[in-house]
Amino acid sequence: MDKSAQLPKSRHIYRSAGLTAAAAVIFGVSLSGCAALQDYSGDTCDGRRPVSTLEQAGKDLVSAVYANDKAGVCRVINTYAGDRLDDKMIAATKEILVHKGITPDNVRVVTGEQAGSHIPAQLTDGSDDRSHWIDVGATSVRGNGFTIDLPTEVFPPELVNQNDPSPSASFGDPES
Repeated sequence: MDKSAQLPKSRHIYRSAGLTAAAAVIFGVSLSGCAALQDYSGDTCDGRRPVSTLEQAGKDLVSAVYANDKAGVCRVINTYAGDRLDDKMIAATKEILVHKGITPDNVRVVTGEQAGSHIPAQLTDGSDDRSHWIDVGATSVRGNGFTIDLPTEVFPPELVNQNDPSPSASFGDPES
């Protein structure tokens, strides 16, 4: 049997396999690239993918507020709050957290019934004492993660619309 007669056939097989593998790699990269490069600028303050859990959003918010880290706060809040975020709002949030006894070490997030993408939520000190809870809202961002709101009290009054779930929502008066 002449080996030169078999050479073109084996080259064809390797070339076909190589093209198939290259196509699979390019297709796989394009699919994962679409998810990795999604733009969240209309959903998150910093335009990046939201954090994966609401509990993490709450913990990250409290940690960033205590550290006076504006970029850290912006990492977990929504665009509405982010467009208005200033040092006074962070300081006011810290005052509320301190008054309620909520720290980065003990913060817990309690959620209400989700309505669309909006989730009523409260930051707590881990206790059942509702006087230690802070009303905030949260948002499920396209099923890809969550943002959390600052307490309504830290926004200038002219920016708070009582009929709008943003910047935060309430379970009702925790004192009642």
